[in-house]
Amino acid sequence: MALPKPTALERVSGSLAADAGLTIIGAVAGGALAPLLPVLAKSLASERQRKRVEATLSEIAGILERHEGVIRGLSDAQYKLINETVLTLLQTTQKEKLRHLRAVVANTLSESELLPEEASILSRVVRDISVQEIKFLLASFKYVAVALSEREQPKEGPGSDVLSVHPDSREALAVSGLLSLGLVVAGGPTWDLTPLKFTRIVTKLIALLKQDALYLPSEPSER
Repeated sequence: MALPKPTALERVSGSLAADAGLTIIGAVAGGALAPLLPVLAKSLASERQRKRVEATLSEIAGILERHEGVIRGLSDAQYKLINETVLTLLQTTQKEKLRHLRAVVANTLSESELLPEEASILSRVVRDISVQEIKFLLASFKYVAVALSEREQPKEGPGSDVLSVHPDSREALAVSGLLSLGLVVAGGPTWDLTPLKFTRIVTKLIALLKQDALYLPSEPSER
């Protein structure tokens, strides 16, 4: 009689956490990514970086295990976004970005209406967006638009719903990044400004970046 195969949890709990986590994710994601992941894991040069990636992969593997029923019904678009996010995770050095990537994987499980073209765009954005740009996006999305301007932010009245960002500030760099990622586009001139308005994909991106998702552990482990 053949011995029962080890559970995914048993594989994750071993010393080779990254390899085990990637094995589970590869099995879930399927395709050409599966055999490639363990090789990529072994290429992590820094031990500190490896530990960060191991911890994140273990958490992701646990999330996927707990929602096996959901995984069976994932669309091709969801598969693509999970695959691309895991590959991005292996190339990420910032622990804060790793937390955002973990959130993207978890939240993708509930994005059943994700379109293939949206998955393609979001995959590129998730790969290239910086932590600073994510922070700015989450803080500024309550405004209808953003404008590079030297004027002070009006507290009320005309223009108060447009965030004014000084051209020489660090926030202006974030605006430039969002523009290059296609997350903001130029709108029509308003008063003395030409505001940059958020594109439709931003709503879905923010939903994916949320840290309080149903599928996430309540207290992410510190790394």
